[in-house]
Amino acid sequence: MRTHLAGARLTVLAAVAVVCGGRPLAAQAPAAPAAPAAAVAVPSVPVNAAVRFERQEIRGTYGVGYAVTVADMNGDRRPDVVAISGTQLTWYENPTWREHVALDGRTPKDNVALAPHDIDGDGRMDVAVAATWNPRDTNGGGTLHWAGQPGVVGQTWALHDISSEPTLHRLRWADVDGRGGPELIVGPLHGRGTSPPEWNGQGARLLAFTVPSKPATEPWPSEVIDDSLHVVHNFTPVRLTRQDRDDLLVASREGLHLFSRGDDGTWTRRLIGDGAPGEIKVGRVGGRRMLATVEPWHGTSVVVYREPDGGAASDARWPRTTIDPSLVGGHGLAWADLDGDGDDELVAGWRDGTGGVVAYDVNRDGVLQSRTPIDLQDMATEDVAVHDLDGDGRPEIIASGRRTANVVIYWNRGAGR
Repeated sequence: MRTHLAGARLTVLAAVAVVCGGRPLAAQAPAAPAAPAAAVAVPSVPVNAAVRFERQEIRGTYGVGYAVTVADMNGDRRPDVVAISGTQLTWYENPTWREHVALDGRTPKDNVALAPHDIDGDGRMDVAVAATWNPRDTNGGGTLHWAGQPGVVGQTWALHDISSEPTLHRLRWADVDGRGGPELIVGPLHGRGTSPPEWNGQGARLLAFTVPSKPATEPWPSEVIDDSLHVVHNFTPVRLTRQDRDDLLVASREGLHLFSRGDDGTWTRRLIGDGAPGEIKVGRVGGRRMLATVEPWHGTSVVVYREPDGGAASDARWPRTTIDPSLVGGHGLAWADLDGDGDDELVAGWRDGTGGVVAYDVNRDGVLQSRTPIDLQDMATEDVAVHDLDGDGRPEIIASGRRTANVVIYWNRGAGR
């Protein structure tokens, strides 16, 4: 494992990079666009003056930053940033943002997803990794691994194979059986043997892997959650039907589905939202759960679904509202209370055109109240996460870029709690 201080690649833009009232003040020259700008006008709503951020790039020249998340990697009770590129698994140590390279060229290109968890129970954070990413190879590739963190900083991480599934695309840990320990949920993009442009035929196999008692040497038992959906671009765990286990919200060409596992091990599926979403995240506004999607996959529209008046247990479809039709290659969503008002704001990013990151306020009926740009020139967003990194009660935004090939923290300098 290599480590180095990120100072050589670190650019802290103080006042000039703060987005004040939605007006970017960065003095940098804008990056060249990768695609034509969206033809649809952005929504005509105010900005949220309480939402202000300061930009800090903690890694440049990263290649495609396929995924970014947050985990305490060294056990110091501080949240660190974890990211993955096509060839590397890296983490950035809070508060210096020193880079630690866990894997470099040891998995088959490209890495595409990661999911931190103490897999072997030794008290150190490990990382599940999806690699051999090729969305057009529906008959091979899609390798699944886990990287075990060594006991001494600087030693080599152990890399273990778990399984494979063509077009393996997303990983999440979730306790779907209610036994307390999470399962590794694995989502491919396409079904086996399918082909463009429609990808019809066999559906994508959504899988749940159970961690064995000896994860480095024993096979990982798995079960098929579902194999009927197509273009399964993302999913997220959520507790909607029971409090002792996670359900799964799955975004696919067929809509938004809720999957729940019964005590007898059988899975039920319920359509809760129409559309053809590609991303899915869950927030809460006005005491009501709110779902957010990008539609279609890699698409143009940010869409919210509000919890029905009968609650999550209701069989009613969740009412759907498009709040922004102007994205170009939408590819990242997160909910967090950015301004301390008790309601979550929605963060969305897109990777094509100039790329960008914006924040939205909606009311409990899903009606757009404000749209606040965070970065409109230096982040071609591939993934986005939110977490309070400095313990001040205000969540930061962390994003990884595709064309911009970077990892960026946006420090929350807005209204405090």
